[in-house]
This record gives sequence, structure tokens and C-alpha cells, in this order.
Amino acid sequence: MKQFRLLPLFFLLTLPLTSLMAQNKGAEIRFEPAEVQLGDIELRKIDDNTGRVAIQVFNDGKAPLILQKVSGCCGTDIKEYTKAPILPGKSGEIQVYFRVEPKLQAISRTVTILSNATNAKETQVHIKGTVVKNKEQGRIAF
Repeated sequence: MKQFRLLPLFFLLTLPLTSLMAQNKGAEIRFEPAEVQLGDIELRKIDDNTGRVAIQVFNDGKAPLILQKVSGCCGTDIKEYTKAPILPGKSGEIQVYFRVEPKLQAISRTVTILSNATNAKETQVHIKGTVVKNKEQGRIAF
């Protein structure tokens, strides 16, 4: 009889462990860089490549990672992204393009990624920077 009383306790104790093991079997998404820092961009150095950014996507999980939808905000164009499943331990890429207007401004863009990742079904990568008039010895002059 004691065996049957301990059985429910055994299941209660092992249920969180079983759930944790199931979570670790899926795809896990990671980005390099996690946040894109463009830094200070001199006004006179802006060209067509200034707003081109590549974001590496890594699968740190145990199952293929599928990027279901990749979108950008406020005039940010996703030129291309890895559509084939990204195998465990492998990486893919997201090509982002946005126009940087030749004026003094703060740059703040967001790329949103929907995937089958167990650690983040929807995640965002932020792109930040500042357009400045000129930089002199580490100082910004407007």
C-alpha cells in the first residue's frame, strides 16, 4: 500500500523535470549582434551602404529553427533572410536596408522576427545610431 501512496508524489516531483527536458528539445534563437550599434555617423560620410545591416541568426537548440516572418518598422526593408530551416548549431542571416537621410538625427529601427524558437516565438533586434555633423577627437560637434 505504501508504494501506491508514493506514486503520486513521484509524478508530482518529476513533472517539472519532464517539462524542462521537453523545452530543451526545441529550436533556440540567438542573434549576433543582439543589438546593432551603428555609433556616430558623420553627415558627410553617409552613402547608400550606411543603412545596410546584416544580422546573424543562430540556432542554439536541438531542433531546426524556422524563421516564419521577418519584418522591419518605419521604412526598414528586409531584403533577404534565411527561409530554409536553420539546423541545430548552424546560422542564417537577415539582410536589412533602410535609408539614412543626410540630416542630424538619431537612428532607431526595429526588426521583428517570428519563429518556432522555444526561447522566444517573437523577438526583436534594435538598430541604433546617430548622424552627427562631424566628430573631433571623440567629441561630437553639432
